[in-house]
Amino acid sequence: MQKELSEKLKKIPQLNKSGSSDGGQQPGLNKEASKTPLSSIGRQQGSVPPITAAVGVSTSPAASVKPPTAGMVTLAGLTAPNYEAVKRAQELAAKMGFHQDPQFAPLINMFPGHTTTDVAVQPKPAKVPVLRLDALGREIDEHGNVVDMPKPTNLSTLKVNINKQKKEAFQILKPELDVDPETNPHFDARMGINKTKLLRPKRMSFQFVEEGKWSKQAEIIRFKSQFGEAQAKELKTKQAQLAKAKAEPDINPNLIEVSERVVTKEKPKDPIPDVEWWDLPLLLSGTYCDIIEGKITEDKLKMDKITIYVEHPLPIEPPAEPAPPPPQPLKLTKKEQKKLRTQRRLAKEKDRQEMIRQGLIEPPKPKVKMSNLMKVLGSEATQDPTRLEMEIRSAAAEREQAHVDRNIARKLTPAERREKKERKLFEDPNTPETIVSVYKINDLSHPQTRFKVDVNAQENRLTGCAVISDGISVVVVEGGNKPIKRYGKLMLRRINWAASVVNEDDDGDEDEDTPINRCVLVWQGSVAKPSFNRFTVHQCRTEAAAKKVFSDAGVAHYWDLAVNFTDDQM
Repeated sequence: MQKELSEKLKKIPQLNKSGSSDGGQQPGLNKEASKTPLSSIGRQQGSVPPITAAVGVSTSPAASVKPPTAGMVTLAGLTAPNYEAVKRAQELAAKMGFHQDPQFAPLINMFPGHTTTDVAVQPKPAKVPVLRLDALGREIDEHGNVVDMPKPTNLSTLKVNINKQKKEAFQILKPELDVDPETNPHFDARMGINKTKLLRPKRMSFQFVEEGKWSKQAEIIRFKSQFGEAQAKELKTKQAQLAKAKAEPDINPNLIEVSERVVTKEKPKDPIPDVEWWDLPLLLSGTYCDIIEGKITEDKLKMDKITIYVEHPLPIEPPAEPAPPPPQPLKLTKKEQKKLRTQRRLAKEKDRQEMIRQGLIEPPKPKVKMSNLMKVLGSEATQDPTRLEMEIRSAAAEREQAHVDRNIARKLTPAERREKKERKLFEDPNTPETIVSVYKINDLSHPQTRFKVDVNAQENRLTGCAVISDGISVVVVEGGNKPIKRYGKLMLRRINWAASVVNEDDDGDEDEDTPINRCVLVWQGSVAKPSFNRFTVHQCRTEAAAKKVFSDAGVAHYWDLAVNFTDDQM
C-alpha cells in the first residue's frame, strides 16, 4: 500500500502541470507551494495516508465543483472526479491512523477532508397529487382510466392463518389423466360416473376439531348418565338449534318450522246403534219409540231391572293402535356385569367423598392401630401413650363388633334359609311344564331298594307310582326338571340292581337262565299336567291288575311302553 501511495503521489505534479497548461495558473496561487513537488512531501511526511482510489482526469467539462472555502489553497486541474479521489484517500488515511503534520498544513488543506463537497444536482419539482373521481365514485387517472386499488390484506402472525393464506393463494391444478376414459372400451357413461373424478385418491390432510366439540359431547354424556336418554336427546336438539341460530343470525326467530304432518292410524269407529246397550235391558219394546218429548212412563220400563246397585261398565280401549312393547334388556356377559358393578361402586364412592367434602355427612374416623400409631399421630403419641393405647384398643374392638353386627344383619333367618334351600332344590311350582320318566326294572322285590325308590320320590316332591308284579316292575315319576334329574341319577347310577335280589333257594342254587336284574329308562318327556296326586307303591299279582293301576290314572300307555320295551331300543 505504501508503494502504491508513493507512485500515486508522483503522478500529482504531472496532473498539476497538465492543469496549468490547459487552463492557466489561477491567481492567488502560492508560488512556493507550486514549486515544491508533492513527491518530496511524501518523503518528508511519514504519516501521510496511502491513497487507494485512483485519481482520474475529468472528461466531463460540465462537472461543477463547489468553490473551496476561504483560506484554502486550490489546485489547478482539480476537477470533481479528482476531488472525490483525494477525499477518499484522506478518509482512508484517517482510518489507518495517520495524523496531520502542522508543517504541511497548507498543503494538506488542499485535500479537503473536513469540508463537505456538494455536487450541484438540480432536483425535479415534485408534482402535487390530484384525486380524480368519476360519477360512480371510483378513482381515475388523468386519462380517465379507472385505477385498480389493491385490496388491503390482513397480515396475520399465526401459523395457521399464514398457511391458510398460502393455501388460498396457491392455485391447485388438477392432474391430467394418463388415459382418457372415453377411449377406454369398458367405460360406460350411462353408469353416472363422472370422468373428471377418476383421479388418484385425495391425500389425507389435517382435520381440525372445532372449538367446544369435545366439551359438548362430554356434557351430553354426563347429562345422559344423570337424567337419562330422553333428557340427553332434548339437550342435544337444543344445542343444535342454538348453533343453527348462531350460524344464521338473519333468520327471524319468530318463525316456527313446520314439519311434515304425521298421520296416526285409528281404528274404524263402530256405527251408531239404534238403541244404546245400557238402555236396552230397561226398555220393554227395545227401541226409543215409547219416549215422547224426552219422557217415558213407568209401564214402558222394566222396573225389576232398576235396583239400588250401580253397574260399572267395562273399560273400552281407546281407538288407536296399541303402543309398541318396551325394548328387552340387553343380555350382558359375566365380564360386562363385573365391569358395570365396578363402575357403580366407583360412582357411589365418589358421591360419598363429595358429600364428605361438602360437609353433608361425617367423615370416617382415622383407622389407628398399634402398628401405625407413630405414623398417624406423630408427636401426640408420646404425650400420653397409656391413654392412646386404651383408645386404640377400644376403637379396634368397636370396629370388630360392628363387623360382627353387619354379618348378623345379613344372616338369613331360619324361614328365609328354608325358602332359599327350596328354591335351590326345587323349581317354581307355577311353571306349567311337567316332566315324566318311565323306568322298567326286572325285580323290585328287595325291601331296601323298594324303600329307596319310595322315599327319594317323596323327598323330591315327585308324584307317580311304582307297580310290582311277577317278572316286571314299572316306576313312573312326575315333577320338575331338577328333581327328575336327581331321581334319574338314583335309579340309573346309585342303586346296584344286580346285588339287590332276594334269593329264595336255601341251597344257593341259582337258575342260570334268570337274566341279570337291572333298571332302564323307557321314556322321558313333558306333559301338560300331572296324572297322579302323590307317589304310591302297588304290589300286584297279575299283569292285568298292574295295568288297571295305570288305567285308573288315564295313562295305560305307560304300562304298554314298559312291557313292549326291548334291549334293542336302547
